[in-house]
Amino acid sequence: MTIEIRGRYVKLLEIKPLLSDMGKNKATMDKFRFTYNKVEFEVIIFIDRTPFELLFGILDRNFSFILELRNGYQLSSLSNQDFYSLCRILNLKPGKETFTSFKFLKYFASCLPTHYSKNSVQPHEIAWHKAKHVPESEKIYFCGWRTYSQESPHSAKNFEKTKEFLGESVYEFCKKNNISSRWTDEPSKQRNYYSPDLYLKER
Repeated sequence: MTIEIRGRYVKLLEIKPLLSDMGKNKATMDKFRFTYNKVEFEVIIFIDRTPFELLFGILDRNFSFILELRNGYQLSSLSNQDFYSLCRILNLKPGKETFTSFKFLKYFASCLPTHYSKNSVQPHEIAWHKAKHVPESEKIYFCGWRTYSQESPHSAKNFEKTKEFLGESVYEFCKKNNISSRWTDEPSKQRNYYSPDLYLKER
């Protein structure tokens, strides 16, 4: 186990093989699950932004937190608020002899996969945890794209959602090409994600 504490960061060398394999596959995100004290977590890893992000969510709870991964595999620690919320959910008492942020991250490190799963991550899986940061937070289901001509009186919008849910590269592409991501609060209207550049090619 190579994880070690350095101030508010821990060194997470265990994630190196996964990041390397994601790079080989030109993947910008991946997800996997692990269980701690009978509670199931899903982690979505984003490598298309700086710093990288690890989104931790609990499958049957409205609780999530984001940790940043900086150069040198330096992973940020849980905030005090997130840590004590996690203690309550896991039904564990905080303390060196019982449960600490370091113990949780050490266990997480042991669960990291070494290869890219090739599973697609749909936008609503991310939006479920990050919607509170954007307008119209109830609209978490991706339903397509819309573009505007130079003659149109309207211009692209939803850039905040695009950036939070779909990543930096998609956000920059949409800004450059005046494309809006479209969202709905009706699951029946959801569409599987497809890239905005594919949308332009098919128009």
